[in-house]
Amino acid sequence: MKLTILGSGTCVPSLKRNASGYLLEAEGKEVLIDCGSGVLLQLERAGNSYKDIDALFLTHGHPDHFADLMPLIHALFYTPNFTREKDFSIIAPQGFRQYYDTAIGSILGESKDFHIVFMEAADNMEFGPWSICTTSTVHSADSIAYRFELGERSVVFSGDADYDQGLIALSEKADLLIADCSFPDAMKVNGHLSAKECGLLAQKAEVKTLVLSHIYPADTPDEDRVTEAKEHFNGEVILAEDLMEFII
Repeated sequence: MKLTILGSGTCVPSLKRNASGYLLEAEGKEVLIDCGSGVLLQLERAGNSYKDIDALFLTHGHPDHFADLMPLIHALFYTPNFTREKDFSIIAPQGFRQYYDTAIGSILGESKDFHIVFMEAADNMEFGPWSICTTSTVHSADSIAYRFELGERSVVFSGDADYDQGLIALSEKADLLIADCSFPDAMKVNGHLSAKECGLLAQKAEVKTLVLSHIYPADTPDEDRVTEAKEHFNGEVILAEDLMEFII
């Protein structure tokens, strides 16, 4: 599996960090996990193309996690000299289909060449080569985390989340955990993990590598979060940067 971080930031506009978005590739399949503002252009910068994306897995319905979905669908419909034929899947929490139909589908309509296929995120799913598990997270009413497994390899995306046992269980012995590290410990906010909590989560779950992402601006350097997480986690800790790549 190959993972590219397209957006390691938040709703706060930044020239360094785009809003949340990750590209996961394996065996000819390409999926997005979240699609916040800036992700569409980041795909191009990463040397990939929106034309090839098979699916979007959405963690929850906050704009910094799906704002580029409308531009993505718009581009798939109307790019000159391009006709998409394969279906595009949207896997999302309960209720998102209604939002899409009202706010996106009502404006863009439908394509005569391919279908947009909606699936409600379930505890256990299969898509392409992956086996996928989910759990609800402590953030919003619809927020979920995803675990993608291929053979003996695994990667977990916490989405926006606070510290809880469900997320620990989902992350157990994962090769890579992409964790919401919104703030350093001194700025802890309910509904988001602090750097300390990211470290505790990774240690409890016995993950191999912890990647701190969803980085809000703070009064201290972003790199300080790595130091805080390492105080509680013995494994590798990496501060996410846009366009960073991992082979899992």
